Amino acid sequence: MCRRKCEYKRLTVSQSLRFSKLRHDQLEDVIQLSPYISQTLNSNQWVQEVSGLLQHGVAVLKISHIITDRLAKIPLGQLNPQMNDLICRSTSMVVPRFDDLLRALAAPNVDIRLIEARVTSLTTTCWALVSPFYLLNPKYKESFGALIAEMELHQQFLQRAVQQVEFATSSANITATNEESNTELLTSSPPTKKPINEIKPPINQVVLPKNHDDGSKTEHKMAYLVDSSVSSIFEQLTPKEVRNVCIIAHVDHGKTSLADCLISGTGLISARFSGKLRFMDSREDEQTRGITMKSSAISLYYNPLMINLIDSPGHVDFSCEVHYALNLADIAILVVDLVEGVCSQTETLLREAIYSHVDIILVLNKFDRLVVELKMTEAEAFRHIRRLIELINSCVAQIIQGYLLEEDWQKFEATESSRHFDPTKGNVLFASAIHGYAFSLEDFVELWAPKMSIDKELLLRNFFADAYLTPNGIKPDAEAKGKRTVFEQLVLQPLWEVHKCGLIEKQLDKLKEFAKKLSIPPLKSRRIDDAFDEFMRLFLPLTRAAVRAIAKCKSPKETCAEDERLSIFVSPNNHRLWKALRFCDPEAEICVAYVAKLLLCDGKKVAMCRILSGRLVNGTLLYIVDSNQDQSSSITINNLYVLMGRELLPIKSASAGSICAFELDDLASIGTTLCSQPLTETLNLKSSLIEPLVRVSIRTEGDPEEWEKLRKSLRQLAMLDSAVRVFELENGELALVTSGEVHLQKCIQDLNDMGQTNISVSEPMVPFLETIIPDSQCSYAKILTEQLTECNLKNYGISFKLRSISLPDEIVKFLQQNDHILKRTREGIIEQGEHEEFRTSLLKICCETLPKLKGSWWYRKSEQELSSLIERIWSFGPFRAKYNILFNAIPDYDRPSIWRHSNSKLRQLDRAVIAGFDLAMSQGPLCDEPMQGVGILVEQWQIGEGLDDPEAAAQRLQDPQIYGQMISAVKQACKVALKKHPLRLVAAMHKCKIQSNSQALGKVHSVLAQRHAKVINEDTNETTGLFEIFAYMPIVESFSFCEQLRKRTSGMASAQMEFSHWQLIEEDPFWKPTTEEEIEEYGEKGDSINQALMYMNSVRKRKGIPTDEVIVVSAEKQRNLKRNK
Repeated sequence: MCRRKCEYKRLTVSQSLRFSKLRHDQLEDVIQLSPYISQTLNSNQWVQEVSGLLQHGVAVLKISHIITDRLAKIPLGQLNPQMNDLICRSTSMVVPRFDDLLRALAAPNVDIRLIEARVTSLTTTCWALVSPFYLLNPKYKESFGALIAEMELHQQFLQRAVQQVEFATSSANITATNEESNTELLTSSPPTKKPINEIKPPINQVVLPKNHDDGSKTEHKMAYLVDSSVSSIFEQLTPKEVRNVCIIAHVDHGKTSLADCLISGTGLISARFSGKLRFMDSREDEQTRGITMKSSAISLYYNPLMINLIDSPGHVDFSCEVHYALNLADIAILVVDLVEGVCSQTETLLREAIYSHVDIILVLNKFDRLVVELKMTEAEAFRHIRRLIELINSCVAQIIQGYLLEEDWQKFEATESSRHFDPTKGNVLFASAIHGYAFSLEDFVELWAPKMSIDKELLLRNFFADAYLTPNGIKPDAEAKGKRTVFEQLVLQPLWEVHKCGLIEKQLDKLKEFAKKLSIPPLKSRRIDDAFDEFMRLFLPLTRAAVRAIAKCKSPKETCAEDERLSIFVSPNNHRLWKALRFCDPEAEICVAYVAKLLLCDGKKVAMCRILSGRLVNGTLLYIVDSNQDQSSSITINNLYVLMGRELLPIKSASAGSICAFELDDLASIGTTLCSQPLTETLNLKSSLIEPLVRVSIRTEGDPEEWEKLRKSLRQLAMLDSAVRVFELENGELALVTSGEVHLQKCIQDLNDMGQTNISVSEPMVPFLETIIPDSQCSYAKILTEQLTECNLKNYGISFKLRSISLPDEIVKFLQQNDHILKRTREGIIEQGEHEEFRTSLLKICCETLPKLKGSWWYRKSEQELSSLIERIWSFGPFRAKYNILFNAIPDYDRPSIWRHSNSKLRQLDRAVIAGFDLAMSQGPLCDEPMQGVGILVEQWQIGEGLDDPEAAAQRLQDPQIYGQMISAVKQACKVALKKHPLRLVAAMHKCKIQSNSQALGKVHSVLAQRHAKVINEDTNETTGLFEIFAYMPIVESFSFCEQLRKRTSGMASAQMEFSHWQLIEEDPFWKPTTEEEIEEYGEKGDSINQALMYMNSVRKRKGIPTDEVIVVSAEKQRNLKRNK
């Protein structure tokens, strides 16, 4: 067999765990093939002397030898150290797997079940060995994939043979073991027509709660099932036996490692690779960067539960993926790093989970860091954990108070109590996913209560309280009396001893003694790191704690029965699908499915969906529910699949509550509602959290056919990724808009994967906004006269006067909060009651803010005047510039109000005024960027003025050109009116959180200053000892910021960024020194750097608008500076 010989070099990095890394310069390939194995593989005695079934085992041996022989010839230098480490671990496991199968084939008493187990073990190990090579070259996937597929075929033959063997139930499971791994692969006969609750093949035992749906008090157990078994079980599921789980967390807090551990519990991957393989990350850039960029789903069977697990991204650029993942799930596992604590994205995800009304399980991950890195004592760790849980609970209370602000106090307390995280309730787990262990308080209650003869409920209530143990029982006030708490004594103390033994002191013999005392099976691993992981997996298996917590949560049927959860899908009571979704009945006549994600898998275009009602079967005809179309289009469901991470398993049907996928000829959009009956009322789930801001221009170097292919790829990319915006400008430019820099890089990689490799991408472009501000130095008399703009169309006898006025930030924020109402108002589909409430709130905030706005036309306006103007609002801004208002202040024009229906007729050319206003707000005077916070007040509008003949005037008003000229006149008048005010740019801002040690603090501030960031807070994290700096940075300055920060600080600082708000740039882009002091400091021409002017000129250059920049200044004054004597 092939064994890669490598030397592990231990590196200890400050504030990080020890890890093994390959030394590339000493890698060499060694083929070590025993003579008796070679002779055995070439012998024909197998065919002659034993039954035909054993040929499948011999074939698997030969294929594994071919695979390892080929792998020996591939250089490993192209892979990263983690992948190299994984390959070496996998290769070391192939040899004992090979020997185990060989011994089973040569045994005197042949047991076909043992051979099938050995074949399964060897096949799984070979697959784990070749999977990292897929990243090097697609050709490896084709060649090795064919060999793995052939091994799986032989495995399936043996599995069918095992099904035909009639053994007693007590002897139906065989344990596959070897010298290197403690992993137990147990197989059992897959179910035929048995009820799902009868399928109980033993693996790691998981005791489900007593109030489980089936009412059983027996111990249910986790099982490794082959593909056919998973498919057959999936088709028989009822909603009570399903749990839809989504893992959410901040970046690098351990989501994917946790998912690996749950997957390894079913036998799909080896427990050794959990946390390192990143099974759910199928993209090459995900493996390279070490972050998740897309949501992935996998169905895991833990008898009798089918857990549909969704691993979501943690980076803020992919928040939309998390949004749709939470729509699919009923349970959210919130993973928090015990050391880093609550980060910015943690709060955002917690808020999103609470708004989605899903059950939340808190997992405090990286428990080992408290011992190894921070070197805390048991008392310090207990206080730290309690503070962290209290902090998370305070965040929960603030979030609940935010959306229940106007509700009664009793409802607030009830909601907060149900969402409260408390280890004694079982909704808090302590874990280290990288080491494969997790526990809740129940684990230690079961361990200590019998030994100490204490009631379990009493011990559980006091386990995390301020109580201590005495010979007479449990007493309160441990901290005040200087006693060690129950949690410190019974949980932290033994764990501290084990961690110090395995991770710090590296004492293998002592660790084996601990295993013997705890009645843990003998440790098989020889390396101390592997032995520690093996010990913790056997002592406190993560799958046991996680599945127990998941089983306590609500099933889809119970979740849909709650009005709060159901309200995020449909409006209460008056929606036609309310009853169908409420019962979540797989036998219902109406079938409803929600498409949450579109993806490409194995070259197939499939839609990931959740079935909300009924049963989905191949060949089902479903209608696409669209409220904008009178006639619904239909699609036929073809090829249903179970999602298995990187692969798809075909199934015949799926019932309500399940998450599945189906193949589509024409891709529907994300958020589509599918129904077996034609409807026009859609679900309330199609929304995006963050509007994309980073735009690039994409072009191809090929012929027109290549351009058409690029358009097709961009359209497909927009369908697959809901956070992407793709459009074609009037000049033929193809624009791609993404959420951030990392999201942009992912989209470019997706285009390359679609075959678009010959493309050029422009520099990222970030939009700005323009606004006006009050001029405090201008008197009220000048405001009334000089800021009024008059425009005349003499040929048509039309004249009008208008002025621009500034709207304060409070009104702009109010309009942003009611964005959906503004949209429906312009479309004319808003309800009267909602309109009245919005008008009343707008009037209230205007009366509070506008009269106090000095230097503005609003100053000291009475409430009656403001009420009249609000009542006569002409229109709100267009789509690109919504937060602007057009006011009607014309005395003799009683225009119909936008707030209510009226029989009054519109004046001729009324729509032309609105169109001109829309154009002016869409392109501001500085650099044609949208306006924000601007009001246009039309004070006078006369038609037919100056024309003596009324008939001639009426005839001229019928001229088709008058509409175009009126639109242009209003647009230009608005721009002139805007230029009479101080103009400013508004920039999109990132909120940055930088973590750095004291040595690199100066360099961090230097980089922030170069990026024109404003530091708002600087503090020290008491837990980590690192400085935490919070700053606002313009998004236009943020590109490559993280890379520059790492380089300047030599990796001692890291940053996290997310969109925060739009902020006014105080600098005047047209500022010039006027006073003597300014001239003395800056010169007559103002040579200082004007950042607003730089932003404005860069946008104008990009759009082809002239700038005031001069290439040569005072050319006649140029001279030779050398003086000739």
